[in-house]
Amino acid sequence: MKPFYLTKNPQGYYRAVFYSQENGTFSCSKSTHSKDKTEALLIAAEWYKNGTPEGYINSRKSPDSNKSNSGLNLSNIVNRLTLEEATLLTSLISQKFGITTSLPQNPVIVSTPVIVPAQTVAPGVSPTPVVAPVAESAETPKKKFIVHKKNKLVTSGMIPEEMAQKVYEPLNPECTMNLCEFLRNFWTPSKSEYIQNKRAHKKSIGDYHCKEMANMVNRYWLPYFGDEFTVGQLTEQYLEDFLQELAEFRHLKGATINHARTCGATALKWLKNKGLIRSNPMANVEAFSKSDSVPRGIPDEKEIRALYELDWDSEVMYLAFNLSAFSGLRPGEISGLQLCDIDAQKDIITIRHSWHRTGFLKSTKTNLIRKVPVAHKIILRLISLAKSSPVASENSFVFWSKANDYKPFLPQYYDDGFFEALHRIGVSEQERRERNIDFYSLRHFCATYLANMTDMRNVQAVLGHTTPAMTQHYANHMTDEHFNAIREIFEQSRISIIAA
Repeated sequence: MKPFYLTKNPQGYYRAVFYSQENGTFSCSKSTHSKDKTEALLIAAEWYKNGTPEGYINSRKSPDSNKSNSGLNLSNIVNRLTLEEATLLTSLISQKFGITTSLPQNPVIVSTPVIVPAQTVAPGVSPTPVVAPVAESAETPKKKFIVHKKNKLVTSGMIPEEMAQKVYEPLNPECTMNLCEFLRNFWTPSKSEYIQNKRAHKKSIGDYHCKEMANMVNRYWLPYFGDEFTVGQLTEQYLEDFLQELAEFRHLKGATINHARTCGATALKWLKNKGLIRSNPMANVEAFSKSDSVPRGIPDEKEIRALYELDWDSEVMYLAFNLSAFSGLRPGEISGLQLCDIDAQKDIITIRHSWHRTGFLKSTKTNLIRKVPVAHKIILRLISLAKSSPVASENSFVFWSKANDYKPFLPQYYDDGFFEALHRIGVSEQERRERNIDFYSLRHFCATYLANMTDMRNVQAVLGHTTPAMTQHYANHMTDEHFNAIREIFEQSRISIIAA
């Protein structure tokens, strides 16, 4: 097979995908940032020789820590080496830098070779051989690490030990169900009476939410409580210790801890309502504050103007930017837009659906259908984009993906394109992170501007909010123009007072 292949991304740029002859696998693709195939081939060949460079400055991928000061991606090079090539390379390194290395001859699992400075020995004396550490066997089972700290209050010294012990006494000793097994089943739709009953009563509880809750069990509850801890053993103090563990040692934010709390709180409340436990240990356990979350920032007027005038590489990103900044659409609503939702006569689009980040069409966030006015030239370009799809029809998606003609781009796709656009207008990645600006910030910008120019009820209708309070939350930003207007009023007042 070829050492690398070129493919095109949806914007027409060539990407290089490398093939490993050693293990028969393909690497992740990397954009050459070129639409010229010959130029892309030369770039890919250079990467194959010297290793791929560090990721794009505004990319969400972390830079490779194995990248050397010379620009070579050492990790990428090593991953493509055969054992014979590695042996030859270590020999060449020894000759050039005067250091000795050793490699296993017939390894089952090859560990990273150890390189140490060559020993200084007397003439005629053989140096002591350097032996690489032996890798652990692949069959060696990993010991499950449980961080559960039983009776944490007892050992704290805050109150006498015999008194502290009482808060850990089981509240429902008759309930012997394994805690984590019960929580997993509770959030599995095919097994959960709670979920099935909710859906029978036409109450919304999606598969994705259930999957997230089940992941909370595996990610946080299981490592703390283990497999054998029962529901009956739970007490309020155990749960307090658990949530404190997530805050102090896992360093999770308040919102994430509250999700983990909700995972257990809903299940324990259901057990109490069914009479399967006498006391709900979660009843008095307080939720965490969300004050540690960073408020979302918004671009200022100059940045929005620069983005609007930018020569966008992608028609998809240009139209998505316009719909979010000047019509207030959510990313999922942009992806879920269909050709039948566009009214070219009235220059209005109807928001009926949203495309979920895991890949399916659902109702809007608030289950509301709303109409939004859009500039006529944007309407025409949306229709043109929709009809360029190989499977264009009334129900086809406007923002169709070349990876799958029948599906749109995922909502998270717009973040990367927006970050790149910010970089092009002079907003560095560090500044963007400090200001906490992302693609969703454009919706906040739209809400802020509308709130300064029209009635709050109009803003609520356009953005699709169910309450004025939510609209106020989105519009709770002061733009530069708003500040300038207030500054002008203050200045006029000052002049009037002085003149009087």
